[in-house]
Amino acid sequence: MKHQAYFHLTTNLHDSRTSNRMLIYKARERRFHGTLPYPDVYYMSMEEETLIAQEVFYLSDELDFAVIAMNLCRDHMHLLVCCEEDEVSKIMHRIKGRTARTCNAYRAAKGINPLDATNGKYEPRTLKDKSIPFWTQKYHCKVIRNSDQLLNTINYIRNNRKKHGLPNNPALQNLIGKNQLVASPNAIVNLI
Repeated sequence: MKHQAYFHLTTNLHDSRTSNRMLIYKARERRFHGTLPYPDVYYMSMEEETLIAQEVFYLSDELDFAVIAMNLCRDHMHLLVCCEEDEVSKIMHRIKGRTARTCNAYRAAKGINPLDATNGKYEPRTLKDKSIPFWTQKYHCKVIRNSDQLLNTINYIRNNRKKHGLPNNPALQNLIGKNQLVASPNAIVNLI
């Protein structure tokens, strides 16, 4: 039997962060022939945050992992999940893929093409499969090693909107409250 653990997973919207590698290779300065050197992020609306949370909870049932804590904050997502270590990359791949399709479809239905930052001057940025990028390619994964770290991570995720000065999203918080594995952080400490 494989061992399950807790993982704090984070990912960001496409073009919302600048990595050291991007700075070294001047990636921003070179794109669109130098005409778009600054980040151009189309932030998630509160409705999109709720759509993403719904998809994450559907996937938690499909892929059999537990969502302990979750928050979405305009340009990034925090998840605390319990799963097997070798399942993390599959889980994130599926979450990012499904939520990107859902949000791109939502935006298209509203007549929005968020990645055409050049107002038609250049073709919108698409991937090899002709889809539009929504999340960054990479994500961050930190394994939780003890109960103090677990409690701190839960509190950090739950308070992340407040940390960033974002307004409360009642629909998102209601959905998270109904679907995360446990409501009380103290109830899961004994699982480590």
